[in-house]
Amino acid sequence: MKIAVISVTNKGAELAGRIAPLIGTEVDIYAKIGRNPRNEPRTYCRLSDLVGELFSNYNGLLFIMATGIVVRVIAPYVQDKRFDPAVVVMDDGGNFAISLLSGHIGGANELTQLVGEAAGAAPVITTATDVAKLPAADVLAVKLNLVIEPFNSLKIINSAIVNGDKVTFFLDSELAEQEKYICLAAKQGVVLADSSELALIEEYDAAIVITDRILSISKPHLYLRPGSLAIGIGCRRGTTSTEILSAINQACQAAKCSVKSVTIIGSTVVKADEIGLLAAAQQLAVPIKFFANEQLQECIEQHALSLSNFVKEKIGVGNVCEPAAILAGKTSNLILPKTKYPKVTVAITPVSSRWWE
Repeated sequence: MKIAVISVTNKGAELAGRIAPLIGTEVDIYAKIGRNPRNEPRTYCRLSDLVGELFSNYNGLLFIMATGIVVRVIAPYVQDKRFDPAVVVMDDGGNFAISLLSGHIGGANELTQLVGEAAGAAPVITTATDVAKLPAADVLAVKLNLVIEPFNSLKIINSAIVNGDKVTFFLDSELAEQEKYICLAAKQGVVLADSSELALIEEYDAAIVITDRILSISKPHLYLRPGSLAIGIGCRRGTTSTEILSAINQACQAAKCSVKSVTIIGSTVVKADEIGLLAAAQQLAVPIKFFANEQLQECIEQHALSLSNFVKEKIGVGNVCEPAAILAGKTSNLILPKTKYPKVTVAITPVSSRWWE
């Protein structure tokens, strides 16, 4: 976690220099010009200008100053809890550390605890689930590296938890690495029920479901999406990212799975310079791996995949999307076999291991 520690007074600058080594390895100290030069921090003239530069470049911001100053200075830059950095405020006497912004997803609550320990300050955390010592869906998502979908339902589900409704956490029994999810959730005080129990609708008021599938759930619910799907893509020369993304979305709908769970794209090395394909991967924020035609051909033969003479003539191998998906996912299980869309072919497999990391 990359953290900036910002102070305005001499006492604040001294405190920053004392606690910075205790709160992380990537910590930059910013002091107002003329304050405490002994610590040799980075200096600034105007706090508002500094915050404008730092807000989107750090995971966490620790302000050692009055809370009112911080509220005013960050206000123009606050956008969305999914993307805003963690913001923590501490008085220059080191008495209190306050979680101000992005407590769960941004990690401000954890940073507050860390800062409190480093400075001997009392941590002040006001998020309702933390105060009630209840598990929150967004905390679990962060800890298990899951994507919240739909995000607008998060507030509804967390409110249900706080208000004492019976909100059950479920784990899709078809996902790989069951034990990993169960163990990580247990560390957060969450017991995961098997997804087969979703049918027992009288047993819960709302559901939080770890799955890459689109399920039919009659009660209020929230999905937590794991990165568990590989997409194989074949496309014509000059296909746009919009056309490719449209095909991916349609393919996921056909397979009844979420595009939020796509974690890697595979294709042929012949398409390594295809701008639309590269842009699609960038927009999905996933890696793209280009396989040599020899690798694709070996996979085709091993799994007896269908061939297209037209594709072989153009690309040099008779099938791209299916072997690319299989190689990217490191599995032979095709969730969606080769499916044609305008200018694009798509295949989907589960991911058995994150071999590219």
